[in-house]
Amino acid sequence: MGLYSELTPRLALVSFIGSLGALSFGYDNGWWGFILGAPYFNDQYGRTVVTDATTGATSISLSASEQSAGTGLGTAGIMIGCMIAPWFNEKFGRKKSFALLAVVGLIGALIQAVSTVGRRYWVLIAGKIILNISVGIASAVVGVYLSECAPASLRGTLMSNYNIIQNIGYVLAAGTVYGVVTKTTSINWLLPICLQFILPAVILSTLPLIPESPRWLVAQGRLDEATNVIRSLRKYKSQDDDALIYVEVEEIRAAYEEMRKIHDGVGWIELFRGANLRRTLVAIGLQSLQQAQGVSFVSNYALITLIGLGISNVYTIVMVLYVVLFVSSLGAFYFPDKIGRRALLLIGSASCATWMAVIGAITTKYAAPTGGMAHFLVVSLFLWVAIFANTWSIIPWTVAAEIPSNPLREKTLALASWSGFGVGLAVGFIVPYIQNAEYGDLGGKIAFLWMGFSIISGVFVYFFLPELKGRTLEELDYMFEARIPTRQFRKFDSSGMLAEKKHEHGTDKVVGEISMVENTDVEKGGSGEDIDQLERV
Repeated sequence: MGLYSELTPRLALVSFIGSLGALSFGYDNGWWGFILGAPYFNDQYGRTVVTDATTGATSISLSASEQSAGTGLGTAGIMIGCMIAPWFNEKFGRKKSFALLAVVGLIGALIQAVSTVGRRYWVLIAGKIILNISVGIASAVVGVYLSECAPASLRGTLMSNYNIIQNIGYVLAAGTVYGVVTKTTSINWLLPICLQFILPAVILSTLPLIPESPRWLVAQGRLDEATNVIRSLRKYKSQDDDALIYVEVEEIRAAYEEMRKIHDGVGWIELFRGANLRRTLVAIGLQSLQQAQGVSFVSNYALITLIGLGISNVYTIVMVLYVVLFVSSLGAFYFPDKIGRRALLLIGSASCATWMAVIGAITTKYAAPTGGMAHFLVVSLFLWVAIFANTWSIIPWTVAAEIPSNPLREKTLALASWSGFGVGLAVGFIVPYIQNAEYGDLGGKIAFLWMGFSIISGVFVYFFLPELKGRTLEELDYMFEARIPTRQFRKFDSSGMLAEKKHEHGTDKVVGEISMVENTDVEKGGSGEDIDQLERV
């Protein structure tokens, strides 16, 4: 069967609408990274007098501490959202979590817009923090929802929507600010802020079109509803296919019950006990190393770094950079479920380290590169973005959502996201101080730091990340409990293990009874009412 043989229109719709929460993350980072270099915005919201060393001209700008706080506190808002999400997501379900993040996003956008009155920078940052709480909720909910709705063969592909829609946010933000960056009115920042009202409205209006997560419904004991959701998401058309629906729901229920018994109480401490410790550390490690390789730097500080290096046409370059990010990320629809998670991350680590080394070398040799060297630096940045978009941008999110046991999925993804954004918070706060001329004055040489972390990331993946491609979530539960070694995951034959678990939980009995009833109905022309009874096993 082809890669997309199990894709249905409803499943595609679920993946798209479920991923919309990611748009606000890309948009917020995109407009903020762009606006930090806008002269009129700095003149209106800044308080620091800056003197040009060449011409002696003075201007008003945001200070390094204001840049640091604006970027870092926004990330702190994401971390707050990551802490709120697990409890709400587990108690009220995925759809209500989407509604919550939309409402919080509306409030945050409103406060940012109000900051225009009196040009109050810290009111703007307060709104940014609140809006980013909604981003944090999305980070901890979207991956869970998509992984629980997708069939094993398409899980990586459908979860790529989160990353791709996030990158659309970057492009929309950059295009918006690019169009108004030279304006000397409040439209300079007010237009990009006010566009943030649209996304929450779209999320709220489209929620009725998607179902609740079937695995969350199973966890609540709502098996009939879970069965109907699975039926709507899969390519099941005939009565014969109904048997497969009941078996899938029963396997989800059996795996959930076993994991719940193993991890009785399902508290946060369970993340660090037994086989879960391994799963938790992998999820946290990937999320943290994603941020440590410089993605926050590129999204928030690439523009002002290029300005500091004397590169011309920086707004056009960063606009094109975000387009490259989006176009490159389309490969994530194919590569994760074709090549695998582990191989992509190893390729990504080596490539990202290489291009950051090139950027660091150029900026070490030339304080203000010109001509061919300037072009080579920009091309290297573009290549870094293109590689990162298909590897470390999406795979850590995919793994963090699929690697946990079912009862701990919300908590694991939330903790992994929180840890990753914690590294992003540190990057956001520290970069202005180690890069700007009045402090560490590293400039573009900061690329060597990201190169080092890319090397560390590759080592971590090689020794600790098993290949998860093509495995059902329930299959992964059994394999981690059996402590299969990392480099044996890809070729491990789990059929005997799954057969044993089916027999233990009576799933094979359900399959046999369904087959017997179907055969009887076909022979006798029955109505199939007995099958409906089995739906409630």
